[in-house]
Amino acid sequence: MPQPMMTRETQLAVAREDSGVETDPERLRLVPVWNGILHEFRNHLTVLLAAAGEIRAAAPAAGPRQISAALAETEWNVERLNALVGFVDAAIRDGSAVVADLDDVVARALRLAAPALAGTSVSLHKERRTGVTNRGSALESLLAALLVELAQADGKGPGPDGARRPGIDIHVEATRSALYLSIESDGRRPPVESWRFALAADLGARIGATITTLPDVAGYLVRFT
Repeated sequence: MPQPMMTRETQLAVAREDSGVETDPERLRLVPVWNGILHEFRNHLTVLLAAAGEIRAAAPAAGPRQISAALAETEWNVERLNALVGFVDAAIRDGSAVVADLDDVVARALRLAAPALAGTSVSLHKERRTGVTNRGSALESLLAALLVELAQADGKGPGPDGARRPGIDIHVEATRSALYLSIESDGRRPPVESWRFALAADLGARIGATITTLPDVAGYLVRFT
């Protein structure tokens, strides 16, 4: 999978009063609860993944094919659960607004979406280094959610499963008044009523971005003003 150029992230504090986003008191009240749940959930996932690794290491090199397949399925599902925890974490956390390097954000989004991307290729196209508004992990989680939606529109599975894997291109266009991220797939259109799209829309609202579907191809347009 092509990887975007890695650059050091630049973070500049942005005044909270300029964000236009009000903190929900109910969300603040539940943050300690969700933090505890996520911490314990991650601990259980770590144990499961370690146990699967020990079983794989202890099994004979020429062990039954069924064991190998079951372990691969278990490991894939644990990685998917880890990614889901990341989405939940982004949904409940806010944080101060910063200006982040887009290359770094896309790289983190690819790592978050990796368990569900399987053989999907993702390419980033931009003319120059670009800064973008972010809060916590809102933008990378937003992008990861949209990438997973496009990748899974043609089928799901931990690898080759008979479904064609789409290619996804992220095009960046910056003007004086706005920044546009066009995320285009050569695969099928995903449903817009999915929870990932709803999560992406909510995260976008926190960082001043709107998300619409592309009219001519499968994909999304993320617009920052």
